[in-house]
Amino acid sequence: MKKQLAVLLMVLFLVAVTLAQPQEKLPRTLLPLKLLQEIINEANGELALQNEIFLTGVNRNRKAEEYASGYYETRFILEKLKEYGFDEAEIVNLPVRGEKTWDAEEAELWVVEPVKKKIADLKEIPTVLCSGSASTEVTAELVDVGLGFSEDHYKDKDLNGKIALVYGSPERARRLAVEKYGAVGLIGCSSSHPEFDRDQIGWNSIRVGQKDKPTFAFMVSERTYFDMKMALERKTKVVLRARVKTQMVPYKEEMAVGLIRGSEKPEEELVLTAHLFEGFAKQGANDDASGCVAILEAGRVIKKMIADGTIPAPKRSIRFLFVPEISGTRAYILKYPEIARRFFANINEDMVGEALVKNLSAFRLETTPYSLPTYLNDVVASFVEWMGASQRLAQDHGWKDYSVLSPAGSRDPFYYTIDRFSGGSDHIVFIDGAVKVPAVMFICWPDMWYHTSGDLPDKSDSTQLKRVVTLTVASALFLASAGPEEARAILNEVNSRGLGRLGEEKGRAVDMILTAGAKNLAAARKEAVNIVEQAVAREKEALSSAGFFAGSGREFAVLRDTKLKSLDQLKAAWLGELEIIYRQACLRVGVKPEKLVLTPAEVKLSKIVPVRKPAAAKGDPWAMMLRLREMNLQLAPQIYQAEFELRNFIDGKKSVLEIRNAASAEYGPLPLLEVEKYFKALERAGMVELKKK
Repeated sequence: MKKQLAVLLMVLFLVAVTLAQPQEKLPRTLLPLKLLQEIINEANGELALQNEIFLTGVNRNRKAEEYASGYYETRFILEKLKEYGFDEAEIVNLPVRGEKTWDAEEAELWVVEPVKKKIADLKEIPTVLCSGSASTEVTAELVDVGLGFSEDHYKDKDLNGKIALVYGSPERARRLAVEKYGAVGLIGCSSSHPEFDRDQIGWNSIRVGQKDKPTFAFMVSERTYFDMKMALERKTKVVLRARVKTQMVPYKEEMAVGLIRGSEKPEEELVLTAHLFEGFAKQGANDDASGCVAILEAGRVIKKMIADGTIPAPKRSIRFLFVPEISGTRAYILKYPEIARRFFANINEDMVGEALVKNLSAFRLETTPYSLPTYLNDVVASFVEWMGASQRLAQDHGWKDYSVLSPAGSRDPFYYTIDRFSGGSDHIVFIDGAVKVPAVMFICWPDMWYHTSGDLPDKSDSTQLKRVVTLTVASALFLASAGPEEARAILNEVNSRGLGRLGEEKGRAVDMILTAGAKNLAAARKEAVNIVEQAVAREKEALSSAGFFAGSGREFAVLRDTKLKSLDQLKAAWLGELEIIYRQACLRVGVKPEKLVLTPAEVKLSKIVPVRKPAAAKGDPWAMMLRLREMNLQLAPQIYQAEFELRNFIDGKKSVLEIRNAASAEYGPLPLLEVEKYFKALERAGMVELKKK
């Protein structure tokens, strides 16, 4: 009895200790918890997944007539926009990039020796045929050329009239294998994660110019590739028969557009983007039907909540663009500049619906680059962090009401990260210095079936889609209705998160001095000072950007100016600390401290200002970059890595030196004279004019 009583007392003690522990709380959020719960209740991951299945449920080879009459995908989206009650819904025709586009009709690849076996068929998996392939019917011996892009790969090999087996993209091998050594076609093997799925077949293309030899290229899985390679290694003669029927057909370039009109400021628009097309030959479920159905469902949720009286109509408009990736977004902005001028922010969604555990993936918020500091990063990050914390704590009794789960979906944890800018999707069009609209991206990465035949809806998860839709609706409703009161909340959000970013940058600056050798100490100190100065300047700009929502009231301005002054004081203190650290480092290695002064080259380039030419905004920046590469510029690799940002920093005010310093804080020290060389090349390309101050 005493033993039982002791056990009972111990249990009661442990319960009391547990209850006495402070309960973990959800992070603060910019929307009331009650409204977030309403959004969670309405967001439908199953409906989003069903729409994804309708769009990409099977690997479908597009019929030739579809190119001219209009695409299945845009018609489907238009039908749903109307069904969900969007205020505006339409299909927009865009300029085409040529009179005709490539279309595949039939394609089969057979082994005829040593045994007869079909190894690829367009009717089974359309990704097996590379776009750009020409019609052919040929029987030829197979020759392994390894990676195929170097002369060494062809040593002692006869390719004339034969088919080249390539480990990698066929296009990398085409100029040597076909143009120089006479191969009639290529077989490639290139998929995103063959170590994860040996049977996935990667999407690929060949780019045959008018003066090049017509050819074809098939893609096979890694398993099939190595079966053929091992046969060749064993000196077995492998003969293939390829039959390909393709054509060039007239085509349309089009997109779907939806609008939820604002009640008070309809001329100000938040724009949500996802790409409906990535070329016409193959579309992926995750890349990017998932983004399309996520923003589509977000729009349905908003319209339903308005209709039910749960929320008022947003003050600002919300525009939904379902585009050909990058080219369509850019074409829409050029076609409708009066609409583009209304955009105040963009959320781009690309590959958002995959099951995280199945894909070994995480949901990522990609923020803006250093050239565009903005409230948008912190507003959206606050909702992403709330989602992460709420799902982690959902197992605790107090937070079960905030679990975001779909009935037939997974119970995956919400793994997430908040990442720096990397690009690669439609948000870069908005971020580009000629447009300069703040833009962030939702994406899940990595993706084990990226750009392969395996990108089908079975890899998607209705729970993940429900979570993304919830984040989209929460972010959109807040941004589309924020006013002076919310502006103050945004100011606090940006300031508190900005102090964390500043701390990281200061640590980087100090480390730069501490790790420098004696010969590089002065240069390291200059770069460290630049890091701190640029970081403070960015945070000041991000704080000021919240003024978009503030109106003309004095209260916000006073609060903003107080925070800006605090940042200036912090900068002065940190620069003083850096000077002490620098002098101590000099003392340790026995070198004399140098004054922080501009070099003659820095003085010269501080007086030269790149000014963007009007043609640069209307022209294609990617074509401009190709022109630069055609100049065969011998530039430092860092310059090519940073070139997007070097262009984005052009504002007609910053000097070459100031742009170099801003980009160096982001990408590491950039050689100043290489930056000068780059801007001179931009001038020769007709993109900028270099003016003297």
